[in-house]
Order: sequence, then structure tokens, then C-alpha cells
Amino acid sequence: MKTRSLILMAIFLLTLTASAAFASAADSSTASANQTENQAALAVDETEATGVPGNATSSTSENASTAEISSPAAPVSMQGIWKVSLAGTDITMALNQSGESIFGRAKFEGDQPWNGAVAGSLSGSSVHLSLAALQGDVLSSVYLGGAVEGDSLTGSYVRSDSSGKAARGDLTATLISPDTSGYTPAAVAAAAETVPETETSRESSPPAVNITESAAQQAETTPSKFKDVTQLAKGINPNILPRMAAL
Repeated sequence: MKTRSLILMAIFLLTLTASAAFASAADSSTASANQTENQAALAVDETEATGVPGNATSSTSENASTAEISSPAAPVSMQGIWKVSLAGTDITMALNQSGESIFGRAKFEGDQPWNGAVAGSLSGSSVHLSLAALQGDVLSSVYLGGAVEGDSLTGSYVRSDSSGKAARGDLTATLISPDTSGYTPAAVAAAAETVPETETSRESSPPAVNITESAAQQAETTPSKFKDVTQLAKGINPNILPRMAAL
């Protein structure tokens, strides 16, 4: 009897253990199914909101980052009006760019204003310019070299002129406007004109001598070496002349 009771108890425990295991497995399966459904619903919501499938979001972000890294930088441009400082002296340059070639004009509007011409080239971010100007009666030449970054230029310059002077120093430049149509040359005074002759100068100068008239007057006053017989015959009485005998 006792043995029978133990067997029945063992069967009951096995049945209870199997039921608990089956219930746990069913709960796990249900939870996994619910998680899958939630993920699917989230993917559908992302697709409706962005128009991009949910599983492609991370791929799209990676592609965008790769595109940003591999996209080439915008080309450097010197086109526009620049304010340039050469060791504290400010000048203005209006530059035009065609490919790597640069050309334009320059001016200084200080105490002794001048206008000049600019030419040079651009290689990557490195710029090389030459400026020539007539400053008063001195011809000046300036070399400018530096690196362009955005709307600014930094570098150095070397200046020489026809009087034999030379100087060098640092330069900085800032882009004022990308449009060169607003550039106007400096107002440079014209060369002084010849002073007209005044009444005082005419009165103080000696009178001009008419050489032809003076020579004629001198000829009249100077006696001639040749005698005019008609003049000599005047005043002679013809009666005292000898008469020729008739033939």
C-alpha cells in the first residue's frame, strides 16, 4: 500500500513538471512572437514616415557619411573685390578669374593715390600675383603670394621700384564683394599744364628785331661804290660843252 502511494506521488510530480515546462515554452514562444510583431510594426511606421524601409535606415546613413567624405571640395575662387593690407598700407584689388588665370586692377586712395594692373595664377589654394603701378614718377612692382581659405588670404609680399628701393612683409586680404562691377579707379590728379605767357613776361622780354628791315635800312645809308652818270650830269650847262663840226 505504501509503495503504491509513492508511485502515484511520483507520477503526479512528473505530470506537474511537464505541465510547467510546457507552459514556460509556450510563454517564451508567445513573447518572441510579440517582439517580432512589434519590430514589424515599428518598421512599417518608419517606412510610412520617411518613405525608406526600416532595415535600410542604417545603410542610408552610412552611404550619406561616405558620400560626404568622398565628395570633392568646392574650387577656390579669387573672383571679386579684395581689400589687401601690405604692412599696414591698405589697397583695393578687383580681380577676375578664368580657370587658373587671374587678372584685374588695383588702386591706392591715400595721400598720393595711384592705379595699377594685376596679373597672376591660382594653383589649388595657392595664389601668386604681380602688381605694377606708376606712383608719381616712380614705377613700382609688387609680388604677392599666399594661401586662400574661404574669403581670406594670408601670405607675404616683395616690393621694388625704379628708384632702387625694395621692401618685404606680411599681407592679409579679405573679400569685400564677389561682384567687380562696383569697382571704381582712384582719382589721380592730371599732370600740370604749361603756364601761359603773361603780359608782364611779354613786356620784360626785349622786342624782336626784324632782320630784313634792318638790312634794308643799312643798305640805304651805305654809299655805293658805283657812280650813276645821270646823277653826275645834273647841274652841268650844256652850252659849255664842245660842239661837233658838221659833216
